[in-house]
Amino acid sequence: MRRIYPLLVSSFLFPSACGNPPKPEKAQDLEKIQPKESGGGDSAAALGAVPDGPIATVNGVEIPNAKFREIYDLKVKKYADRGREIPASADRRYRKSIAERLIYHEVLRQEAEKLGVKYDEAALKDREEQQKRGIRDWDKHLERRGETEASLREMYIAELLEKAILDKSGKLKVTPEEIEEDYQKIKGNWKSDQPRVRASHILIPIGPAKVAMDPHVEPGSTDKPTPEGTPEEQKKWDEEAKAKAEEIYKAVTAPDADFAAIAKEKSTGPSAAKGGDISIFTADRMAEEFSEVAFKMNVGEISKPVKTKFGYHIIKLTGKWPAGELPKEALEDQIVSRLEQRKLHQGRRELKDELMAKYTVVDNIAPTLGPEPEKKAPAGKRDVKALGARRGASAAGAAEAADAKADAADEEPE
Repeated sequence: MRRIYPLLVSSFLFPSACGNPPKPEKAQDLEKIQPKESGGGDSAAALGAVPDGPIATVNGVEIPNAKFREIYDLKVKKYADRGREIPASADRRYRKSIAERLIYHEVLRQEAEKLGVKYDEAALKDREEQQKRGIRDWDKHLERRGETEASLREMYIAELLEKAILDKSGKLKVTPEEIEEDYQKIKGNWKSDQPRVRASHILIPIGPAKVAMDPHVEPGSTDKPTPEGTPEEQKKWDEEAKAKAEEIYKAVTAPDADFAAIAKEKSTGPSAAKGGDISIFTADRMAEEFSEVAFKMNVGEISKPVKTKFGYHIIKLTGKWPAGELPKEALEDQIVSRLEQRKLHQGRRELKDELMAKYTVVDNIAPTLGPEPEKKAPAGKRDVKALGARRGASAAGAAEAADAKADAADEEPE
């Protein structure tokens, strides 16, 4: 690999063809909140000016300054909004992480183009919808992270391109021998003296509160998912939820209906993103009304709406087994998914090393950073390296780890 300035890529982003990204709101009077040249409690060396031209080139392809500024100015703005000057240490981390991820996403873009692979657009849509679940104020969430919706989308696309490249190379393939070996290791964990079933469901909650819950019963649980209200309100909410459930029931029982796709669109709760799948369970692990219906069904059958304290459920039975050990076929999809994730985790690391060795990179941000500061993390701070590792060194995980590191610096006394 030929490059002017050595770098360690720690987060991955690249431009997408998903339309023009929204223009971020820049901080006012940026020159007033740039890090001090010297002195103060900041241990970082003085930083050079951010270049006006391209922030880097990858095999001769320029990465525009505007792509860097789109994210960097939002990071700086978080300090300006608090009336603070960004510490040089945090500024250095932001510059480094943003430049590195833009460089790597350009590397990925070029490699994908060479191989003729594209990311899965349906998977991107699912990922974006999943990320927004449970976040009440999405715009505020973006502002807190110092990102735009477009920049987050680029991270997700990066992950999907990594997967597409690895898949084309055959590195994610799981063999029958690997499945058998894993089954022999885990089959004892699934032994039970009770019958089990596997089901998917579509949940329609009762009332205005969209409680994201599935019908699992935890010991000692006192949850009351259905919102309180007057008897008249309760009756109205129940009628509305039941009518909606009956409408969805007609849709999922129509010829050629795709239950999983409808569940992703119409259901609530954590299982919605998985097409309604709630995996394998014994009768005592679910709400009584739910289990009473599910265990009487035949595989492939879809129930009429079933009411529990969580709302109305439409259940599809996908598996049924007696007490004892589960056969390999019952666990095979879970085994394959786990082994694929393991291969993807390792493959991402190898892919990064392989691609960065192939491409010639000129990094114009690196000379502005000065020498690497020597600084031990204060006790009690988050282990950012571990955070990135737990997230599998994925594009979004690495970027989040870099953000966490810079945010940790922000929490330190000045």
